[in-house]
Amino acid sequence: MKEILIITAWMALLFSGAGQSVPFPPDSDAPLRDFTDAAKASVLTCSPGSELYSAFGHTAIRVTDLAANPPLDRVYNFGTFQFSDGFYGRFIQGELIYSLSTSTFGGFLEEYIRSGRGVSEQELALSNQDIARLDAYLLSNAHPDHRDYRYLFLYDNCATRVITVLQNVFGPRITVDCVDRQDSTFRDLLRAKLGGIPLTRFGIDLVLGLPVDAPLGKCGAAFLPDHLAVELEGMVMDARTMQERPLIRAQRELLPSMLPAAPDRAGWPVSAGWVILLWCGVEAALGKRWLRKILPVLTGLVGCLLAFLWFGTDHADTRYNLNLLWAFPLHLMGPGLASHAPLWKRHLGRAMGFAAGGTALLSLSEFTISMQAFHPAVLPMGLAVCLCFEPWRKTQTT
Repeated sequence: MKEILIITAWMALLFSGAGQSVPFPPDSDAPLRDFTDAAKASVLTCSPGSELYSAFGHTAIRVTDLAANPPLDRVYNFGTFQFSDGFYGRFIQGELIYSLSTSTFGGFLEEYIRSGRGVSEQELALSNQDIARLDAYLLSNAHPDHRDYRYLFLYDNCATRVITVLQNVFGPRITVDCVDRQDSTFRDLLRAKLGGIPLTRFGIDLVLGLPVDAPLGKCGAAFLPDHLAVELEGMVMDARTMQERPLIRAQRELLPSMLPAAPDRAGWPVSAGWVILLWCGVEAALGKRWLRKILPVLTGLVGCLLAFLWFGTDHADTRYNLNLLWAFPLHLMGPGLASHAPLWKRHLGRAMGFAAGGTALLSLSEFTISMQAFHPAVLPMGLAVCLCFEPWRKTQTT
């Protein structure tokens, strides 16, 4: 139960509401800092960690001028959130607030040294004046009046905000020409990142609906830090002018990752699904009902969660979830197989059984390319639910 609560909490954390950034400059008369020729601005990309909250990596912006007096080496981090009163209620409802914070680069790097995660740096091809404008914009956004925003993992997070910042500061001077990824979806990328956490991969696949199966399109993959790093390599500053140049001037690895790469596998939830299907099949053959009484209750509870995330929260990515076809809230009523059960309940049970079995078969079909991609465990689980409701039994009136 603890694992389920943690996964549900982090899924709500990942897929929260959207927000707006502050346009540059909030104060057009604010003086810009004088940077020396040693000044640099760069994007930091941090490798994934072993825990769920770090499974997707992290992105931050670094501004440094070591020749200044005093030396400057500051990191701007859009991934800060506070545990406070009402935190859990806010993120379950999809209203989690994230903030832009600042820290020294040494303090930022120390955290990744302790966790064994890697950090790479992409230096931006910016002039001193450009760096000053970027730094002023970020400082203004880090002010308590501007630093907060509503976090949306797929569309407005620490990685996507880098593109927003660059566009707000440099406008048409920067050419953001991302790869048009029509052959991949958000779900595809999430699955690849969660291969080493099978239960979480199953849980996130379960609660996310049709919206995450849409093609990524241009810049859609930039919600993940490592994909953002690739997209930055294709961007250009001052295109079609004498100063045209790639946005990225140099790249370097600051800290190697000490963690093994996570495997891409569906894991034990699939094996558990097949065991459940086998058990239900044996019970059906013997005319027994033990697990086949318990399973509809469990899938009914799952269905209540899915329905709540669809209708009771602001999470746009949990809507239109076809997993409700095999995990439906009314499963809690039972299959209605008893001879004294009302006729409507027996008809409803047959319908829910056919829906579960049909969803299991649909999960095998290429037709799901244009619909929702199901987790591999849906095939055995949907068939097991179908065996619970025995929809092949004819409904007789008395």
